[in-house]
Amino acid sequence: MHTDRMLTKDDVLQKFDEGIDCSMQILASVADIIGISKEEAYRTASLFGAGMHTGGVCGAVTGAFIALGIRYGNHVLNDVEQKGIALSKRTEFIKRFEKEHGSVNCPVLLGADIRDPEQLMRAHREGLIDKECPKFCITAERILKDML
Repeated sequence: MHTDRMLTKDDVLQKFDEGIDCSMQILASVADIIGISKEEAYRTASLFGAGMHTGGVCGAVTGAFIALGIRYGNHVLNDVEQKGIALSKRTEFIKRFEKEHGSVNCPVLLGADIRDPEQLMRAHREGLIDKECPKFCITAERILKDML
């Protein structure tokens, strides 16, 4: 496991305030390990936060998937062995994350579907994003660094 400094709740919330969402934070936290710059990490993951605002997979999980793809993904045609390795890494990550949080899907994790304006307002009113999302970022980073 990589032993550099891990994200804290305060780190995550500060980056949220600076416009750096969950997917961007996770990919950037391992940028040096996977051989990309922090800027490349931010840009690459910039559209995946908050379940891509589609009710999809948590952005922290998606950021981890991008990193796992960079490290383990296949890039040679018909390389089914490497493809299998990459898919097994994704499956392992999902199992480990779900063991701790029960799901990888943003609305389930957050307890609100932020695509719905009323639920988004409730999420802000109840502070769900600030309360819940840092936990998911911290878990995703820990699992990811262990897997890399």
